[in-house]
Amino acid sequence: MAEKKSKKRKIRLKGLLVVLLLVYLVGTCLFYISKMPIKNIEIEGNFYLKDNYIINYLDISDESIIKVSNKKIKNKLLKLDLISNVKVKKNYFGKLYIKIVEDKILFYNWNNKKIVLSSGKEIEYNKEYLGVPTLINYVQEEVYDEFVKKINEINRETLSLVSEIQYSPSIVEDRIVDDKRFLFRMNDGNIVYINTININKFNNYLEIYEVIVNKNGNVTGCLYLDSNSENNHFNNCESNPIVEEDDANNGES
Repeated sequence: MAEKKSKKRKIRLKGLLVVLLLVYLVGTCLFYISKMPIKNIEIEGNFYLKDNYIINYLDISDESIIKVSNKKIKNKLLKLDLISNVKVKKNYFGKLYIKIVEDKILFYNWNNKKIVLSSGKEIEYNKEYLGVPTLINYVQEEVYDEFVKKINEINRETLSLVSEIQYSPSIVEDRIVDDKRFLFRMNDGNIVYINTININKFNNYLEIYEVIVNKNGNVTGCLYLDSNSENNHFNNCESNPIVEEDDANNGES
């Protein structure tokens, strides 16, 4: 009997040691996870705000992956004027995923020193916003409102090719025939004339200019997209192309 009791005690002791070992291992794992730093931050969806800017702004590099709050990250990022939506995910191997949605920047309005967004909101200028065209002169209110609405139809990548925007009504024999025409100064040295009714043409700028280069070589000049005509006029900017008055009036609704 004594031998059986001794065996039972040994079995119980072994079982207790196994339980203690498991508790120790689980506790060690939990402690390790609780102290695990953020090893990698993956940011998706940002166009204007660079990764380093967002990471420095969040200031969470020294925090552990388990303790950092998804909700706090989201709320902090939503305080940035440019960000309209945020999704945050993380895993327990130290990786943090941040997916953001930025409002599109349309242009910097030199007249009031504000950045104009696709949402219609105007915000303070931030040097982190790269590739933003500047509207350099005054535009009457009615034309300006329509321009803001229409320029939103240009995709971000193509819009970032523009350096300056100038309101430039088309004038024939001292008479304004298109009061909704603008001039885009491009980063590549070209000038593009466009009006609000034809502004979608500008999304094809790279393809249009590629055809011009293939035909004339690598040249710079003026491209006229302010006509309803399918022919895209291009010259050395010394003279305007001759267009029909109906086409010239196409800026009027």
